[in-house]
Amino acid sequence: MKMNVSNPAQKQEKLKRFLDMLSRDASLSRRHDSASAWSWEELLSYTGYDPGDGTIDVAELVSLALGKLGIDADTKAMMEHVLNGGTVGEFINASWPKPDSTGMDGSHEACGGG
Repeated sequence: MKMNVSNPAQKQEKLKRFLDMLSRDASLSRRHDSASAWSWEELLSYTGYDPGDGTIDVAELVSLALGKLGIDADTKAMMEHVLNGGTVGEFINASWPKPDSTGMDGSHEACGGG
């Protein structure tokens, strides 16, 4: 179900709900391992994102990262998936081009072994 929002208060509430759901997303929990976590500099370099004014548009950065992984989807699609009860891991694995793709760590797994 796509959630249409038209005013700033609705957009803010939708974002708040999305961030709350992300905070409880078990598919993201192991990504906090310092050995596998990427720094902002590494992520910016990988995606080619240039925050010219020093401000990072995280939605744009995530969309670029998805594109670099060969995933033909953007942050909006991921947000809708999560708001409809899915996880980020499920979204990535469902969107992951198979079988010849390589992940950010050089593996042939998208997220969580799938």
